Amino acid sequence: MPRSYFDRNTPIAALATLEGRSALAVVRTTGANAIELVARCFSNRQALLDAQGYQAVYGWFIDPSSGEYIDEVIALVFRAPHSFTGENAVEIMSHGSPAVVERILDVLYAQGFSPALHGEFSFRAFVQGKTDLVRAEAINELTHASCEAARYDALQRLSGALSRKLGEIRDLMVDLLADINAKLDYPEDEGPEESSRWLEIMHHARDALSVLIQSYPGGRLRQEGFLVVIAGRPNAGKSSLFNLFAREERAIVSPEPGTTRDWIETWISIGEFAVRLVDTAGLRSSQNMIEAEGVRRSQSLLERADVILYLVDGVAGLNDEDREFAAKHPEALLLWNKADLSRCLPAPEGWIALSAKDVRSFGEFENIVIDRLRSYARTTQKAGTLERQIRIASERQAGLLKQSDLALSQALEAYTAGAGLDLVALHIREAAEAIGEITGDIAADEVLERVFSTFCLGK
Repeated sequence: MPRSYFDRNTPIAALATLEGRSALAVVRTTGANAIELVARCFSNRQALLDAQGYQAVYGWFIDPSSGEYIDEVIALVFRAPHSFTGENAVEIMSHGSPAVVERILDVLYAQGFSPALHGEFSFRAFVQGKTDLVRAEAINELTHASCEAARYDALQRLSGALSRKLGEIRDLMVDLLADINAKLDYPEDEGPEESSRWLEIMHHARDALSVLIQSYPGGRLRQEGFLVVIAGRPNAGKSSLFNLFAREERAIVSPEPGTTRDWIETWISIGEFAVRLVDTAGLRSSQNMIEAEGVRRSQSLLERADVILYLVDGVAGLNDEDREFAAKHPEALLLWNKADLSRCLPAPEGWIALSAKDVRSFGEFENIVIDRLRSYARTTQKAGTLERQIRIASERQAGLLKQSDLALSQALEAYTAGAGLDLVALHIREAAEAIGEITGDIAADEVLERVFSTFCLGK
């Protein structure tokens, strides 16, 4: 029978660093008897047993069944409750050979450790009250952060900024519930001043929820990355621009039109953002089935793009297809390529002159793209909250915030319509419980297992 996250009496072990060859590897263990179990496999057993919390002990990792020395290691000792999981724990720093790591884990399993489930270390930290569900999710988000913006946002959430904001909103609802319940017991005490204050509190809570909900698109983009698509007619210079962004010769550059029959992509950083950059097939009608399919796929990518870079050959100039594209996609950055050539025509109004082969002037154009990414990331956020904004990037959190906002809206509607206070209180309670689900104060076991199962092993 498979183990559950709720089998908390079982000591667990897992590799916390990436699999594969590296200079060092870290194997994590945790459990009430973790220090004693690891000490069985340590050359200086007593030193490990006597170690204080946060103390590093040098020695050799040994297979106690044979006495074989496996690797020279450093063991970091953590004593409950002052550890990440709140339990006794040992982290073993070894050499990064896969063979070494495999032997260490096999020996630990033979001593009584079980292989950790995905995110089980973080789960134990959560159930021990060392963190809440929002900060636990932020650990996973920080692990997967692929750019500076995602790192910054995840670190804010990990520091508790979002948890504190959610706590403030929930406190408003709980205090309001207590007030309403008191009035239900003593209805003769209710006056116009209570009515005005209750409405003010509900509106204030909804405003705070709205700011968080509106932060989700930008937060998600920062975490998951932007889709930036390079488009244009054949031989406009798309592949050259793609290579310039990628800082390597990824796409084939040729004077022959239609060289790119399918799209190619790469993940890069532009400014503080992670970007999935795509070079598409030239947009034109073609009787060639392969090229036509490439054009169809390009159109599909354009429909999903966060930012479109549309190139035109400045020597050939505009045609009807270019004008039609620009009219259909007013949000696209329109690029007038080959501006370094003497025979290049003047760029029309609204078009950006550049050379997709000029590395020296590329920085200026890249700043334009960064500004567009920043603008897109904050289009749904309220003015004045740009850098101070506490953003969410979790679909789960966004859904529960919307549930809370809907329940508060229903409470306001019921109250202004003169409905009974018991109905108003019911909706407010639903709103408060949705916030509690975000932080994990109220959460079903299956929800917790689903959240932590998305984490890395060793986290």
